Amino acid sequence: MSSVKVWDLAIRVFHWAIVICVAGAWITMENRWILAHEIFGYTLLSLVLFRLLWGIVGSTTARFSHFMTSPNKALSYLKGSLQAKAPVNAKDDYHSGHNPAGAWMVVLLLSLLLLQTITGLYSNNDLGFSGSLADGVSKDTSDWLTKIHALSFNFILAAIWLHLVAVFFYVLVKKENLIKAMLTGKKPKQQAGQYESLYFSHPIKALISLLIATVGVLLLVM
Repeated sequence: MSSVKVWDLAIRVFHWAIVICVAGAWITMENRWILAHEIFGYTLLSLVLFRLLWGIVGSTTARFSHFMTSPNKALSYLKGSLQAKAPVNAKDDYHSGHNPAGAWMVVLLLSLLLLQTITGLYSNNDLGFSGSLADGVSKDTSDWLTKIHALSFNFILAAIWLHLVAVFFYVLVKKENLIKAMLTGKKPKQQAGQYESLYFSHPIKALISLLIATVGVLLLVM
């Protein structure tokens, strides 16, 4: 079966970089490697800000305007997807990028990661470490944000688990290999939806967007 490009390199690198950074942040916190944990946090914040920018100026499938739908449409799509069979081979049954339910998962994960990284900037551990912006708020506020920081990570883990369940459901039941697509950037033509109208931004634009996001984070924490 021939395949077509649906994901640009920037989105694929972003996706797997998020995986690495979340795992790294978890491992470094569990081992109390605070400096490394802080670096992973800054990197995550830069990546999230980049994704928000890329959702506006990036390739078609990266843009929020392309894949976001109403909650009702997402719920209807999710209900239909739970049927234990692959969709018929019609373009309207497939999506070149995120499907309606996956779109809201993207928003959820980005929101949780943004909350996690921002609260981390204001957190402390009562052992001499404090986030780069913690001195700008009261100790009570920092303590409260520290609790939010710890709690939100549990929600991130729950969202990741839900995401993995959905991905493997699509791979094993719906016969759509979303993992392979995020690695290669390609989908089979029959599963690529309206791929003829896709636009792909130049990689230089992605690098500039990442640079803007990174500089923004550095200016924030310096």
